[in-house]
Amino acid sequence: MTDMEGVAGVLSFDDHANRGGRWYDLSRKLLTQEVNAAVDGAFEAGVDEVLVVDGHGVGGVNIEELDIRARLLSGSPMPLPLGLDETFKAAFIVGQHAMAGTRLGHLSHTESHESIQNVWLNGKKHGELGIIAAMAGHFKVPTALVTGDRAACLEGKVLIPEVEAVAVKEGVSHGAAISVVPAEARRLIKEGAKAALAKSERVRPYTLRSPVELRVEYTEGHKGSAEMMAQKPGARKIDARTIRLEGADVLEVLRKWWY
Repeated sequence: MTDMEGVAGVLSFDDHANRGGRWYDLSRKLLTQEVNAAVDGAFEAGVDEVLVVDGHGVGGVNIEELDIRARLLSGSPMPLPLGLDETFKAAFIVGQHAMAGTRLGHLSHTESHESIQNVWLNGKKHGELGIIAAMAGHFKVPTALVTGDRAACLEGKVLIPEVEAVAVKEGVSHGAAISVVPAEARRLIKEGAKAALAKSERVRPYTLRSPVELRVEYTEGHKGSAEMMAQKPGARKIDARTIRLEGADVLEVLRKWWY
């Protein structure tokens, strides 16, 4: 799974991570190179197949520059479970940012940096990293590698202590970070991918106890989103900004939220 805000050299939403930004094409290149480093490390570690899932909005990976040994899942809407099944050896999360509200989390947010304040699964606050890891865990697939800013890596370690975490930048504020240069980021990620697969059998899949409760708190300016979501079957409005959904497992509850 890929995202863009955790990539070395990607420093803002408007200029770097949003389509139409003046550095968006450069950001796509930087993201694709970091993905390629993880792919290369995986193949050097002996894997037979790598599926890359483009998780950044409408798409961030440049398929023309992607490692020819990989396959790419992209487009929108992207049905769950995002290409996952029980046949995979491990999941990697590349270019990840920390959850909304994280101290010194560079470009931190959860799903939307404009409309969502917090997300909880079974009463515990989760970011995108945790949501992805839980989907992989549904199939007993361990999340073995996370790359991104230091705050995202710490978030991954809290959820999955055995995960291989590769920090390629460190936030000094929400919008500023100290980043390694792209060539060094790629070296670190490639080595991290090899190390992750070497120990993947010792990494416990991140799983949620069933049934799964999801709560989403929207920002004050998007209270209308909570009102709209409350109309979905099985949804309940907790307060003016927060809705609650329940499902038999994490895939069911996410389908209710996303679709």
